Amino acid sequence: MKKPMPKNEESTFNFNELFFSTTNQKGVIEYGNSVFVRVSNYQEEQLMGAPHNIIRHPDMPRCVFKVFWDFLNANKPIGAYVKNMSADGKFYWVFAFAFPVQGGYLSIRFKPSSPLFGTVIKVYEEVLKKEKATSMEEAEKHLLNILSDNGFEDYSDFMVTAAINELKARDGQLLKSNQHKSFANSTLARISEISELSNQVLDSNFSKSNVFSNGSKTIKDNLSLLRGEFQKLKFLSVNMNILAVNFGESAATLSVISEEFSKLATQIEVQVKTFTQFSESLTEAIKNCSLNMAALKTQMNMVDFFVKESIDNSTRVDNAFDGMIRNKDMFTDLFKSSISNLDREMAKLEIEMLTIQDQITGIKKLVRTLEIIKQTGAIESSRQDDIKSSFNVYLQEMTSFLELLRKSINEMAEQQTILTQTTDEIRESSDGIKDNVSQIFTMALKSAH
Repeated sequence: MKKPMPKNEESTFNFNELFFSTTNQKGVIEYGNSVFVRVSNYQEEQLMGAPHNIIRHPDMPRCVFKVFWDFLNANKPIGAYVKNMSADGKFYWVFAFAFPVQGGYLSIRFKPSSPLFGTVIKVYEEVLKKEKATSMEEAEKHLLNILSDNGFEDYSDFMVTAAINELKARDGQLLKSNQHKSFANSTLARISEISELSNQVLDSNFSKSNVFSNGSKTIKDNLSLLRGEFQKLKFLSVNMNILAVNFGESAATLSVISEEFSKLATQIEVQVKTFTQFSESLTEAIKNCSLNMAALKTQMNMVDFFVKESIDNSTRVDNAFDGMIRNKDMFTDLFKSSISNLDREMAKLEIEMLTIQDQITGIKKLVRTLEIIKQTGAIESSRQDDIKSSFNVYLQEMTSFLELLRKSINEMAEQQTILTQTTDEIRESSDGIKDNVSQIFTMALKSAH
């Protein structure tokens, strides 16, 4: 089939419209809903059995699709901004969320509108120029460097942020344009009720994911602050020891105290470094949880639209329910699988929380011992005025360090408690909606008889 010439005209669709397609493992299209067929402007028989790149726009950097397939081939979901081209050369932008499913892949698309989308368009133009001037591999590196320069750890980090932003933007567009419908049909009304209930749970979980992000940031910031203070503490211990040596026998006890202080501070530093590793694991788990929540919301929105689309088409088309019957198990299994994935990530988070709790408890014990050593040093240095005067500066620094240490540890302990509670809430609420997709399809198919 000859590729059309691109034209600077848009193949339009509304914010309330979602479309999806399924492909086999080689990327050959096996099914697409009616919106996909309409927006692509191909005949249905032209799409079925065609490679999915039939709708690829020449403005798209190839390296984006390389990243796309790297994720899918690793059996991971992937989200990306994609500019597609219809049969008559028109363009249409989507945010595509693709998932590995039994025998192939499912791609769900919706209209992007967040501020990030405008930035991505410009980035793609820059990356495409790089790709044409060099290679796909160099363009991919350039893309990842741009993401890094903009504060994203990797593509996965960007993808999660983009998915969440676009889902929120879509909700805002629907609210603004009043594209949420009320239904006289009892089946459609009940389906809407289940979908909205599910979305309320998922939106609530999205809000709670902010608790994770804020908690993780608080822990990271405190750990970063403490790492800097430990460097200062090493100089403090050395200077205390030198001063004790200079005072000779009269300050021998203080020399021992300064050495003990140094040893204990080093133990705490080691604990904090170990804590930092767990903090990084926590960040990764939070990212995976957010991705699963975005995936669930996308899937639920697609199922809600697809079922209503099928019921609406049934008044005009005899086989309107065939696609729903064909894809029912795929969507049901995928939704339950995503709930299970979220639950597993939450379970990992709970383990991380327990580990962090143990780390905090261990550090608190060391801090109490450090406090005793500091008090002993204060008593010993006060025995002679000249020693007291010289050591007073160091004792004040020790006091400041201990105050900072206690404050940081208490803040991290507080966040650990909040995160553990939030994890429990998300697991419980998500479990309550795991059968909702199955219920929606069951109700819709009953209405067909």
